[in-house]
Amino acid sequence: MKKIALISTFCDTDEKIYTLINNIKKLKEVGLDTLVISPIKLPSRIIEISDFVFFTKENPILNWPQRGFTFWQSLNTSDGWVTMHRNVADYGWAGLYQVKKMSQIALSYDYDIFYHLIYDLDIDDYVINSIKNNDVNLIHPRINPKKNNEMWDATLHYMIFDRDNMIRVADAIDLEDYLGSDGVAEGHAHKWSQIFPINLAKTPVKDTIYYWGDNDFFNYSKNPKYKLFISKNENNTEIWVDSEDGKIPKYITSNLSLFLHGFNETQNLKIEVNGLITEITLSENKMIEFPLEIHKVKSLKITDNQIEFDYFDIFSEINRNLIYFEK
Repeated sequence: MKKIALISTFCDTDEKIYTLINNIKKLKEVGLDTLVISPIKLPSRIIEISDFVFFTKENPILNWPQRGFTFWQSLNTSDGWVTMHRNVADYGWAGLYQVKKMSQIALSYDYDIFYHLIYDLDIDDYVINSIKNNDVNLIHPRINPKKNNEMWDATLHYMIFDRDNMIRVADAIDLEDYLGSDGVAEGHAHKWSQIFPINLAKTPVKDTIYYWGDNDFFNYSKNPKYKLFISKNENNTEIWVDSEDGKIPKYITSNLSLFLHGFNETQNLKIEVNGLITEITLSENKMIEFPLEIHKVKSLKITDNQIEFDYFDIFSEINRNLIYFEK
């Protein structure tokens, strides 16, 4: 049986590169050829120990309004409960796209079994034995990296296909189909187990690097004395929120809003927007809305005790965030 591991990567740190190199060595030890795909440059060491390495400028990350993920959090203030919505890019299609491209490349060679995995897969005894036993046509559940007692039904982290199913899966990966679904990339892997002769394994796998890490999605502050969340809503927006009477519409303007929270001590702040200064003393959570639409914001700075922090770079990179009072 000719077998190949297809390794999806985005290794932009030393930790990730070390993990990739270590996993390639483990896979080579059990007799697999390896194919690595990356949208960014990788060290020559990886090229030396791999059978195939493909660099591509393609890294189709989706952003609002086409597609995005939203995280939200509500905090209390003296004016009522404030909810923050943080939009982040959708990396799911990029992951599926790498699966499709690697499959198409590998299918042009004479292999019988294809092992799709992400570079940070924990290659434990179970994974090694599944390779040695020639297990095939399996999609694995994955342990939640933040909750060891929680398991997701399917993952792209470790999938095994024979040639026939590899062709079916590659053909099934389609952007319009992805955009037309409400789920994430893992949901498409789960769907393959329902429409093709592919099983969901009972044994879960783990990854070693949690992508989101300890990232605080609701803090852009450059000052450790408090947290800052920044709105960016291109158009007036209507959303539906919970109330005692059920779902009710909530209208959110396109004006700039800041939410300052998580104070360690009372702060005397000067907030400068387009050269206009607002002075404020805060020791508790506070949302501040400015009568200025976000597309007109040209500068954003906050000064604390003569120390000025410029936030316009962060503001410019934000794709879409919402801040609003719940009632």
